[in-house]
Amino acid sequence: MHPIPFVEKGKGVANLEVDGLLLTRDTDVKGWEEAVLILPKSPGLLLVYGEDIPYGWTESEIVCTASLGGWEVVRMAFFSEKVKVLIGGEPDGYWVRTLCRLLAHDERVSLVCKIREVDEVIRQLPRYLDWKERFYLELGEVCDREGVSLQTVARALGMDRRVGQEWLFPDRTDHAQLCRWIEREGRLATENANVQRIALWGPTALWNEMDTSWLKGKEVCLLSSEDEPIPNEIYKECSPCDQWQKALQNTDLLVIGRADAIISEMPLNELVHYMKQANVVDACACFPVQEACNLLKSYRAIGEKTNVWE
Repeated sequence: MHPIPFVEKGKGVANLEVDGLLLTRDTDVKGWEEAVLILPKSPGLLLVYGEDIPYGWTESEIVCTASLGGWEVVRMAFFSEKVKVLIGGEPDGYWVRTLCRLLAHDERVSLVCKIREVDEVIRQLPRYLDWKERFYLELGEVCDREGVSLQTVARALGMDRRVGQEWLFPDRTDHAQLCRWIEREGRLATENANVQRIALWGPTALWNEMDTSWLKGKEVCLLSSEDEPIPNEIYKECSPCDQWQKALQNTDLLVIGRADAIISEMPLNELVHYMKQANVVDACACFPVQEACNLLKSYRAIGEKTNVWE
């Protein structure tokens, strides 16, 4: 639990100090249950923020805090890539209105709703995004069979505002379906080309769920990000790299499991320059298909009829 500082712009208030507590983790719940016994019966704010608070807990605390007299309970969470904010509480509550005003000064759109509704959005959003990704992965198989472009179909579907454009969900908890696609395409590439060195581009969690039998006998390099521990359980012959140039050097096959800023913005001619053979299995559609087919030796993306091995 933490004190709550706010800065309000344009209202003559340089530093708006709040008598209250900020809860951001599930471990804060126990601390609050202990603190509520000794808190003074004076008005304050209990701000419950983020995705790690147990479902329904905030609403249950209203009963406990009502006896404190004047305390206001607010549930708050960012969504839509942290540009919009959900605020759960009493619509006419002092701190609900204050938070909305401060967020507006920061050019953030807020939606005021019930406390339990914030919890429900937090619970359902990842479920929906995971379902949406699974739908498009299955659609990609259909597009492959029919010889049409998943990117084009997805872009057209996304023109309907109920659907939206983006469908890959990097924060998925289950990588199984994506891994099956990568395994299949990676195996085809290694069986039909002289592949000796493979670079895996993506998070450790993804490769941990993948069947690595198709990597046996190959030199494998994993581009691990700075904030990830060095993997040691993926594949015994896998060498972690912290520099993308080193990872791509003399590589025969690049497998992209997650698109970060580096690979998304990399010119294809630079990719070709570092690789020994420019064979790419891309689960994230990082490159324009036509350009990739023209510049790379082989390019395989989900739902794009670019598989030279068939």
